[in-house]
Amino acid sequence: MPTVRRQVALDTETTGMFADRGDRLISVGCVEIEERKLTKRTFYQLINPEREVDEEAARIHGYTWDKLKGQPLFEDIVDDFLAFIKGSELLIHNAEFDVGFLDMELGRLGRGKLADYCVNIVDTLQLAKTLRPGQRNNLDALCSSYGVNNTDRTLHGALIDAQLLAQVYLAMTRGQESLDIASVDVSTLPPMPKDTSVLRVVSASDEELAAHAETMAKIDKESKGQTVWTTAD
Repeated sequence: MPTVRRQVALDTETTGMFADRGDRLISVGCVEIEERKLTKRTFYQLINPEREVDEEAARIHGYTWDKLKGQPLFEDIVDDFLAFIKGSELLIHNAEFDVGFLDMELGRLGRGKLADYCVNIVDTLQLAKTLRPGQRNNLDALCSSYGVNNTDRTLHGALIDAQLLAQVYLAMTRGQESLDIASVDVSTLPPMPKDTSVLRVVSASDEELAAHAETMAKIDKESKGQTVWTTAD
């Protein structure tokens, strides 16, 4: 499958936990990734939720009704938001939660569902569980495991969480882009000689062998000893 060129890491904050019980969005943050590189393009907006914020939610993100009542409504910012994510692959941690709220807000305006505006939605929590079974996979734990600096994250925030998620995702999937064999244009490769007996076998130098061993050791360290060549009998 060809690599998606444009991805958007996305996060939201809300008045509470339940989109189907009257809770609303209070912010949405997006960070653009182009061909596996972070660009400087972001989208961030605080939103007037038209209701009070639950105390527990306010403790998590720090926003109360007094801080939000002067912000624009979701209907006022929806066009800019959809224009930013249009045609991208969305990266969302615990996607069911954020998608549920965004689908609710879009539905209130008769604007369909989030999936109508993007090519795909990747739940990075499920991806992390696949890559790291049995381990803690919240955003803070992933930042710690992959060396992403999250010291500025004293409270949850849609933009900072999207920025951290983008970095974590790139770290989690590092190297996968080079394994996309299906994207290789075989017509550009040189032809094999008909007589394979003339092929010359070139042995690696001592320096190349040492560099290879160092690379394998780094990979093994990052995988915490779970590489095939160390676990196989």
